[in-house]
Amino acid sequence: MGDYFTIGKNDIENIYNEIRMRNERELTARRRKIFTEVPELEQLDREITSENAALIRRIVRLNPEDVNAAREEGRAKVRALRGRFNTLLSENGYTEADLTISYDCPLCQDAGFVDGHRCSCYKKHLMSLLYRQSGLTEILERENFGTFSFDLYSDQSADGKPSPRECIEYYYTKAKDFAESDELSGQSFLFYGSAGIGKTFLSNCIAKELMDQGHSVLYVTANQLFEDILSTYLMNSDPEQKDRVKPVYDLVYGADLLVLDDLGTEMTNRFTLSQLFEVINRRMIRNQSTIISTNLSLKQLRDEYQDRIVSRIVERYELFHFYGDNIRSKKKTEALTDKQ
Repeated sequence: MGDYFTIGKNDIENIYNEIRMRNERELTARRRKIFTEVPELEQLDREITSENAALIRRIVRLNPEDVNAAREEGRAKVRALRGRFNTLLSENGYTEADLTISYDCPLCQDAGFVDGHRCSCYKKHLMSLLYRQSGLTEILERENFGTFSFDLYSDQSADGKPSPRECIEYYYTKAKDFAESDELSGQSFLFYGSAGIGKTFLSNCIAKELMDQGHSVLYVTANQLFEDILSTYLMNSDPEQKDRVKPVYDLVYGADLLVLDDLGTEMTNRFTLSQLFEVINRRMIRNQSTIISTNLSLKQLRDEYQDRIVSRIVERYELFHFYGDNIRSKKKTEALTDKQ
């Protein structure tokens, strides 16, 4: 099983530890800068800390009936010091926020959990970890809307169909509109056609755009989905292994976009058929977006998979038929030519 589909608790904790340490370093640097510029602020800060500590020491030694009066007296001193501190801070162009730690996620304060439940930022960091471990981060830097080239597609029509270039320009526009929309509407796509003509590239374009916007995107091949994730989680008796794959299993049904690449390369059996239907159906019910790419034709899909699976795809997904010359081979040929 691919290591990047097994996520240990420490893997995620390390991400949050790094975030907290970075924010603490930034706070320390800001405090040092401000106190260097305005030394009196540092002195007042020390007096506030000292007065609070002295108050605690006094309260511990007092009789219960004297505690409230002592507490109010101490708090009044601290309020006066804090008032002078804030005034001086403002006069020098700063605010209290400049001396307060900043959180990447104010909701969970970079803890990853809120009231015992995973914070919304957890998925984002999990996706970042997955993409780093799988090497997809580097791929998306190369394959995105900005690097897409129409010049590799023929503008010659055949059999009365639009040319490959006309088709890819249309698909590109539709994909970009989807990726740049304000909200994901559950729109899903089937990219089908022969190998090497841009299906995965266009999927990567969408994935990169959505991830840049903060959406969670899970990219898996069919083999990875069924063998590395679903089979490991659903059919594994080892609780530790199940725990390590569970975050990714949850993303299959929780990611804003699921990209399922190379459908048709997996071993088809009752398990894969039932799980493919489950993934498609549950994400459809939840109005979540999915992209499925395959080298199979629609007829081959119907022959390979149950009708209830294919009918749902055909009825609810937008169908993009890719055809033309093998772009992958053309790129390799051009690269070899450039080296000569």
